[in-house]
Amino acid sequence: MVCEQLVPWPRDHGPVFGRQFLKSPHRLAETGLFDDDALARLIDAYPRHRLLAFATGTDPTNMRELVPVDTAGVSGADVIEALQRGRLWFKLLRIQEWAGPYADVVDQLYRELEAMAGGFRALTKNAVLFFGSTGSQVYYHFDAKPNMLWHIRGRKRFWLYPALNTDLVSQKALEDVYTMTTDEEVPYDPKFDAYAAEFDLGPGDVLSWPQNSPHRVLVTEGMSVSLGTLHDTADSLRRSHVICANAMLRQVGFGNLSMAERGPMPAAKEFLYRAARKTGATRPRPIKPYVTSLVIDPASGVRVLSEPRLTEFARGPA
Repeated sequence: MVCEQLVPWPRDHGPVFGRQFLKSPHRLAETGLFDDDALARLIDAYPRHRLLAFATGTDPTNMRELVPVDTAGVSGADVIEALQRGRLWFKLLRIQEWAGPYADVVDQLYRELEAMAGGFRALTKNAVLFFGSTGSQVYYHFDAKPNMLWHIRGRKRFWLYPALNTDLVSQKALEDVYTMTTDEEVPYDPKFDAYAAEFDLGPGDVLSWPQNSPHRVLVTEGMSVSLGTLHDTADSLRRSHVICANAMLRQVGFGNLSMAERGPMPAAKEFLYRAARKTGATRPRPIKPYVTSLVIDPASGVRVLSEPRLTEFARGPA
């Protein structure tokens, strides 16, 4: 059940929302939607191609330790049990489209956010439900859309890094993520931590940051449950169009491309990208062929399959 007010935003957060790293309180746990039984029921009912599962490693510099895990034939209760025994990370995609209380919660969060941050308006909204084992991690990455993290259960450590710093994420890597040439994970060096702001998150903390701020996460205690929300604004769409246009120009030999977002040249880049999109010159990325030798096992976290197979979430809708 949705609470009367989910987020008692501090009054001074409105003017700087989206421009600074901010930690605020929320009341999502009071909805009853994120305890073990509710999550198990949700997983059982949810389209399985939107449930992504991974086993994570211990080295934040080694993305090869992130391994997909199949969920075929696994119940929601099995998933919750496996989380206690493995180093696992799950994502339920597009939770805002799941009609009912979860969609209602996402809608309410954005209504309250728009009321708090004067002038903020979400043109689109998306939400992902994350849950992970103690010791699991989210590797260094950034998201193309503005986003924020609503932490509900467990404890996690969150490292946030300045946005659009090409010492931390190269301009080419930025363009590759925006054009979906690569996933959102980007190369990480422990030296980057000199730039980081570190947050310890507990139940009832929401963390927000400027668009494209790189971040990484470690679950430090308990089963972690968090809601990630993403949205578009007029400003974020302008940035997306400029960066994608830069990627197109780079492909035909241009260099030293400005990332300025306002003025005649950025406007021309926006026009270029929109025209290319209308003519079909841009193409969506196909579903990644996640193949694995692991499947969820409630007794041990994961077990090894007799032979590799395509994961259920890579097969697409039934």
